[in-house]
Amino acid sequence: MKRYVLTGGPGTGKSCILQALEARGEHTIKEAAEDHIKLRQAQGQPEPWTEADFQDKILELQVQREERVHPEAERVWIDRGVADGLGYAEPGTETYERILEEAKKRHYDKIFLVESLDHTKKTKIRREDREEAQKLGDKMKEVYLSLGYELITIPDGPLEERIGRVLEETE
Repeated sequence: MKRYVLTGGPGTGKSCILQALEARGEHTIKEAAEDHIKLRQAQGQPEPWTEADFQDKILELQVQREERVHPEAERVWIDRGVADGLGYAEPGTETYERILEEAKKRHYDKIFLVESLDHTKKTKIRREDREEAQKLGDKMKEVYLSLGYELITIPDGPLEERIGRVLEETE
């Protein structure tokens, strides 16, 4: 099975690309962090990212999702791989080391760095503004390069062009 990761800063359109791929019948894995944030907010925690075990919970959910991919799938598209957690975790912490250890166990066939859109805004779930999102996108690039991956850049543009680009790179 081929595993393709969509990475980049918050609000770059990764989830939109993933939704469009899913609508075309592709196997996909949604972003774990967004779902965890929504769950915790529904449970009454307005800022779950302030919880000490936040990144650990994201890692746990991401690993579960990646391990539950349908065994007959020829390929799967992943909205943020395990290694993305390294862009958010504090280097030198136990959490960072756990994420790094898990990231080194994983093999992704291609990493797509989805570049920032001009209209990234803060939301109830996305706490980063455009500048912070760009810095996180740069971190994601560094993370995957440090793990030995080559990145395929998906520039800003119409959704159909972005989808065409990722599909073209996987055929």
